[in-house]
Amino acid sequence: MKINNQYQEAEAIYPVIGLYIDPEGNAMEKEEMLLSEHRMDVYINDVMTMKLVCTPKDLPWLVLGRMVSEGIIKSSAEVEYLYICEHGTRARVQLKETSCTSCQSVAGDNDLLRAEVMDTPTCCTDNRTVYGGFAEYKELKPLQPVDVSLELMYAFDEAFNQDMPLHEATWSTHSCFLAYQGKIIYSCEDIGRHNALDRAIGYALMHEYDFHECAVFTTGRLPIDMITKVIRAGIPVIASKKTPTAEAVKLAQEYGLTMIGRAKNHKMMQYTNIER
Repeated sequence: MKINNQYQEAEAIYPVIGLYIDPEGNAMEKEEMLLSEHRMDVYINDVMTMKLVCTPKDLPWLVLGRMVSEGIIKSSAEVEYLYICEHGTRARVQLKETSCTSCQSVAGDNDLLRAEVMDTPTCCTDNRTVYGGFAEYKELKPLQPVDVSLELMYAFDEAFNQDMPLHEATWSTHSCFLAYQGKIIYSCEDIGRHNALDRAIGYALMHEYDFHECAVFTTGRLPIDMITKVIRAGIPVIASKKTPTAEAVKLAQEYGLTMIGRAKNHKMMQYTNIER
């Protein structure tokens, strides 16, 4: 896979002057740093496929990770090239081949395109899947359960407590940490927890880390859509400082995903695979 990233990353935070009012009613002008919402359109085989709203960092990892978590690819070997324009507003991906016969002619068939249109914004951003026809790997596969490493969970906890630069400046981001063979190898932030997770998945894909030997820690909640992303990628462990939904626990248990919640201050709750 070739990556041609023409984008020179822009500032992710900007100063804004507002009127601060204290509990006594006193008002004063105050500067505050706010997070930037960067927008990027993703074209796959010349078909508009996704619209992403994100922080302007590590855009190639975000695109690749999103393709994995949406069931479009399983490995970097399926991608011919990935191009990010100089403004970071457009990504173009060429797949080496596709078994989806409708995808080969969809660019010139408006009726077919409309038949495949999806409208699935997340709760954190205005991310949208515009065309779902490239998703060849929607079916989830069972994971091989793994033992929980307390040392790794504590390392995740300590890494989070050190805070991340954008969150420290704005209090507006979610973070995701990626571990491989028990060691943290990558961390990222985004306006949405889904994007942060996708970035971590994309980083692992690009660097050819075996997903089954990875684990992720997120600062966000764990509903079904987050759990689906992790299972689809083939990562056997997810931890969060927040809690899952009951439905997410059922899904994780069904597919062998080890799920940790309330991971904070060296305390945690293991919701699945508790017999291990």
